[in-house]
Amino acid sequence: MSLIMKPEGFLLVNKPADFTSYDAIRYIKKMLGNSIKIGHSGTLDPFATGLLIIAIGKPYTKQLSRLMAWSKTYDFELTFGDETDTLDCEGTVTNSLPTTDVTESSLHSILSEFVGQQDQIPPQFSAKKINGKRAYAYARSGETVTIEPSTITIHAIKLLDFSDSTPKKARISAHCSKGTYVRALGRDIATKLNTLAFTSQLCRSAIGAYTLDDAVDLKSLSRDNISTLFHHDLSRNA
Repeated sequence: MSLIMKPEGFLLVNKPADFTSYDAIRYIKKMLGNSIKIGHSGTLDPFATGLLIIAIGKPYTKQLSRLMAWSKTYDFELTFGDETDTLDCEGTVTNSLPTTDVTESSLHSILSEFVGQQDQIPPQFSAKKINGKRAYAYARSGETVTIEPSTITIHAIKLLDFSDSTPKKARISAHCSKGTYVRALGRDIATKLNTLAFTSQLCRSAIGAYTLDDAVDLKSLSRDNISTLFHHDLSRNA
């Protein structure tokens, strides 16, 4: 009798928008069976796209803490002038300010100030725990709570494109440490420019040394091809 090997390994997938990270887990579990142990290397917001490393099988899920410590690279779009309660495009506009100081030149100038270690206050709508409860749970019930800043590092940040339209928009790439909230980074960039902003697009383009070029589209996975796409050694960061 031949042995049937359990499907195990890492999958590098490109998560589509309007899919939660847990939706991606469930999508794969439907193919492999609900009994298999599965996890991922860091949550992406539902509106975000990009790289998600999924670990399948106990020998691989127990490596997730190592992967979670890797730096990430995000490409994101900021829309200036309005702020939303969630700091992204899915929230409700709560305040507006003029965007007089937002220019391509001023963006180039202030972005360099964000490079290095710094304290960042996570968004009210975040998974940060406060007294054993997630911050977003307080926010959804209308409570405003004090969230202590986290120490993060921005390794590199650059302006990719600027649109002097109405509203003004900028595309930015940031290489940052674990625990960085891009929505909070966008808020802080706008503050430097005496205005407000929200993150209107977000894509995680890299985790450590692995990029979207290494990934497959989540919806292209099938029972027929999934076993051929496993990685068994993610040591490019070692």
